[in-house]
Amino acid sequence: MARSCGTCTKCCEGWLSGDIRGHKMYPGKPCFFVEIGKGCKDYENRPKNPCREFECLWLKNLDVPEEFSPEKTGVIITWQTTEEGIEYLLLTRAPSSPSAEMLSWAAVAAVVNRLNLSWQIGEKTYWFGNPEFSDYMQRKTEEESKNQDLKKLSILYGDKNEL
Repeated sequence: MARSCGTCTKCCEGWLSGDIRGHKMYPGKPCFFVEIGKGCKDYENRPKNPCREFECLWLKNLDVPEEFSPEKTGVIITWQTTEEGIEYLLLTRAPSSPSAEMLSWAAVAAVVNRLNLSWQIGEKTYWFGNPEFSDYMQRKTEEESKNQDLKKLSILYGDKNEL
């Protein structure tokens, strides 16, 4: 049986990033067109990217347990590809961190299917997978940490151009 979004709008609520016809969406800022709990106010005219191409794994893959819907868990499950072509399963906080039950399911699915996996608990990112993925994630988290440190310094010293 096919699943549907129903009243779930987690992908549009600002937990993911995108540009929808000139309107930025990012963590903390929902899509300009979303009516939370109802859907897109301009669904028929939504753009290909990011809207039509977005794939919620819970919606598309019936192997993902029914109880892991983003609306119920506050976590969006997606399949991602890095700039380097490395594929991985991503559990995105929306706004919740994955539960122990969800992490157990994802870890087993990743090991059995030889998938790379990434998730967040609070502000910390975790991952496991093949060496290429681990190297990529290590570099990415180090870059993000440096950027956060620079932002903190610019705030501390009042450099408004860096904000």
